[in-house]
Amino acid sequence: MDVRLARPTDAAVVLALTLDERAHLIQSPSAPGVWPVFGSLGRSAVPVVSKGRTWIARERSSVAVLVAHPRRYVMGWDIAWLAGRGSTEPVGAVIEAAIEHVQRKGVPRLFARCGTEVEENLRSFGFRPLSRELTLRGRGTSGNEEVLPDDSRYRMPQDAWPLHQLESEVTPPFVRQLEGLSSLDWSQKRKTTSEIVIERDGKTVAWIAWGRKIGPTAQRIGMLVHPDHADLAPILVRHVQEQAGPDTTLIARIRDYHVESITALRDAGFETVREDVLMVRHGALVPAKARPRLRVAHAPSINAFPFIEASVCAGDGPASREKDNAT
Repeated sequence: MDVRLARPTDAAVVLALTLDERAHLIQSPSAPGVWPVFGSLGRSAVPVVSKGRTWIARERSSVAVLVAHPRRYVMGWDIAWLAGRGSTEPVGAVIEAAIEHVQRKGVPRLFARCGTEVEENLRSFGFRPLSRELTLRGRGTSGNEEVLPDDSRYRMPQDAWPLHQLESEVTPPFVRQLEGLSSLDWSQKRKTTSEIVIERDGKTVAWIAWGRKIGPTAQRIGMLVHPDHADLAPILVRHVQEQAGPDTTLIARIRDYHVESITALRDAGFETVREDVLMVRHGALVPAKARPRLRVAHAPSINAFPFIEASVCAGDGPASREKDNAT
């Protein structure tokens, strides 16, 4: 089987798999359409500059392509796109190639987001489920604007750490440990996104964001609510619906353990349109090789070399020269 990094000459194969929706096993929500073609060719043309990599495996009429890139602040890589046609051997081969690559870089994990129909296939390649993610779709509304609590305000740059703390509190320890949550993820704020936070007793207990366009009339919603303040979730959702307006479609991707957010969205008319499984594959534990002991050649003792010891004659010293000059 031929397993290697993709090259620009593989464009026809990558394009064929891209257009064959039945071949798609994993596709990042942020990479629709023909993105795999351009992304793969870019990584193939400038592999040194690009952080991501694209692998291809072929065996007779079977072929598979995998595109992966590193997470920004986490010790792990994400599979952005995985497609295969024919037997499953090439799919396993590109996964193993990706695992071997990230291990050489000292990265222990490879993450993947896939549909529930693909979960068993990835299990056979060593992946294990981490959590589930629901995609919910709803509409904006019009009418009386929802009145926000007095302790709500727009987000400021200084909220990065409090939001990170909120995310840590509402995330199961197992997920938090493997994904390596970081406050740096909250330091990047999109100018086209509106965000509201609610503080109580000196802590951020709720957050919602909207306004990021993902289509001509669609916007993305992000939401976190502490379980002890679940009553805030419906208020925030209704406020966003009013701000978006009835002509806007609202899309939310929510982890299944964020029960308060899911309940509020469904009560506001949102429907689940997709369910994904977040999976992780651990690299094998490879013992570190002992470094060979270097032998340092010590310099021989200075006594081993012959040398001439300088001697000063009685008439050659400084005092003698001063006497001569005086006369």
